Amino acid sequence: MAKLMLKFPHRSEPVSLGCQIDGSRFSITHEDTVYEGTLMITGPGEGWLNYEGKILPFYMSQKQDEIAFWLDGHSYTYNLLNPEARRAGGGGAATLPGGEVKAPMPGTVLKVLVQPGDAVATNQPLVLMESMKMEMTLAAPQAATVNAVHCTPGQLVDMGALLVKLDTEADT
Repeated sequence: MAKLMLKFPHRSEPVSLGCQIDGSRFSITHEDTVYEGTLMITGPGEGWLNYEGKILPFYMSQKQDEIAFWLDGHSYTYNLLNPEARRAGGGGAATLPGGEVKAPMPGTVLKVLVQPGDAVATNQPLVLMESMKMEMTLAAPQAATVNAVHCTPGQLVDMGALLVKLDTEADT
């Protein structure tokens, strides 16, 4: 279980969290409380948590040791106090094997910014979509080549729909 030491801006004392992901199951321990549920990663740093019968969308990003987390309409920002956890793989954005970029929620594709054969850089925008009156940009999780585009502007897509397939170095 990964141990994270976090410092929230409005609290004077750091918080310790234990985090474990086993397949699609997650477990987070804070003090004497354990939070368990299932996790579906739909793209880099984004997905859905199923916790106590609720399906909650989340987005996560990290810049150096500052982590921003959006969960179910609420934003949280904190500082990672143990950088060795970051180096060991904790706290970063998730990258799906095979370079699949999927819709994080049902919505409408507004723009497709790439085409098959394009070389893309890490965090380069691929697709712009709208969901619940909110625009979101889906970006490349790593440098890759666009293998296929599975969406068109104006198309309605379901949560988890494959939008762009990327070929990464690991795929070759």
